[in-house]
Amino acid sequence: MSRLDPHSYADDTQPRTTSFDWKASVDFAAHVIQAEVTLSFAAPAAGGPLDLDTRDLTIDAVVDHAGRALGHTLHEADPILGRRLEIAVPAGAPSVTVRYRTSPAASALQWLTPEQTLGQRHPYLFSQCQAIHARSVVPCQDTPSIRQTYTASLDVPAELQAVMAAASHEREVRGERAVQRFHMPQPIPPYLFAFAVGDLAAKDLSPRSRVWSEPAQLEAAAWEFALVEDHLRAAESLFGPYDWDRYDLLVMPPSFPYGGMENPRLTFLTPSLLAGDRSLVNVLAHELAHSWTGNLVTSTTAEHFWLNEGFTVFAERRILEALEGPELAALHAALGHERLEQAFAQHADQPGLTKLRTSLAGVDPDEAFSAVPYEKGYLFLKALEEAAGREAFDRLLAAWLGAHRFGAATTDDFLALVERTLPGLLARVDAGAWVDEPGLP
Repeated sequence: MSRLDPHSYADDTQPRTTSFDWKASVDFAAHVIQAEVTLSFAAPAAGGPLDLDTRDLTIDAVVDHAGRALGHTLHEADPILGRRLEIAVPAGAPSVTVRYRTSPAASALQWLTPEQTLGQRHPYLFSQCQAIHARSVVPCQDTPSIRQTYTASLDVPAELQAVMAAASHEREVRGERAVQRFHMPQPIPPYLFAFAVGDLAAKDLSPRSRVWSEPAQLEAAAWEFALVEDHLRAAESLFGPYDWDRYDLLVMPPSFPYGGMENPRLTFLTPSLLAGDRSLVNVLAHELAHSWTGNLVTSTTAEHFWLNEGFTVFAERRILEALEGPELAALHAALGHERLEQAFAQHADQPGLTKLRTSLAGVDPDEAFSAVPYEKGYLFLKALEEAAGREAFDRLLAAWLGAHRFGAATTDDFLALVERTLPGLLARVDAGAWVDEPGLP
């Protein structure tokens, strides 16, 4: 066995999934999704085991591309990783199909009663797969080092609308149910698999953006985010073309527990951003920046999470500087430094979690979450920029995004690129102290 990731059962010696087709029926009464997923491989299988990540899934059947039953074992649960689904894959198989049901307690799914929504008339469902929760919705190789495209169909109550972080295709009404079809042409890591079902309406903001929300707050959301195209153009001027076709927004119900989630093509946003004066645009800038840093180039594992978030905070503040001026960007940097000091205090008894490159074997990545990868990562990149000069650092950043576009990378990958591109820069800023020592240099 050659594990790719301390938080996944995925094995580098086994077939690698490059695409999947997901057919799912949403049962609001039971808080369950009945589903079937066909996982297609990069090449026909050599024959042997395939290990998939699952959590709280009931496996009903596993079959090959011809519908023949395949032997499989659902191993004992690990409290962090969930259960390993081991499938005996025959030689030459191009794919496997798993039929299964989610649990009402699926860690990626939030089922809301009508009373928990703004409209208070219909239930609502949304997913949140980061960091390692996709496995509670889809049996998969749940590691950011493996990217996949996908197609999907969601069967939902006809009075509700399904949306996904994907391209939307036809909607077919079948009596009291409706089937909405989707396609994600760009390969994504599993944690960016995302969808929502509820009483939703949409309004266009630009030729490539629209905002979705419950009808009662649609106009407020459309006004708040009316300048999204300005953000997109500013980001493109800094980081290159936007590679995800559309940039749509979904304003969530009040119970959404995050400021935002950078799901590609459809960013999820808290309604608390609807301030009425567009004063909280930094959250939108952060989630948009992820379209380049995090979504386009992804850390291979949670141990290199700063490559996602430190780069994104840096990119966010460059966007804010371009739109609002350096004073606002500097203010956000100062506030970020305060959050970083609080994170250092929070992890005073776990100094390893204040490094940029962490060791998380046996640690739930959700428990390791803090401002450290965001703000210490930003400060490291800012130190590199100040030492190299902005023009040289911008060339380095462009090379980084180009080298790993739609791929995954490690801290060593970044350090090697810096050394090749700007020899001696790492030593000048004491990069080893930034990356592998606790606290700040």
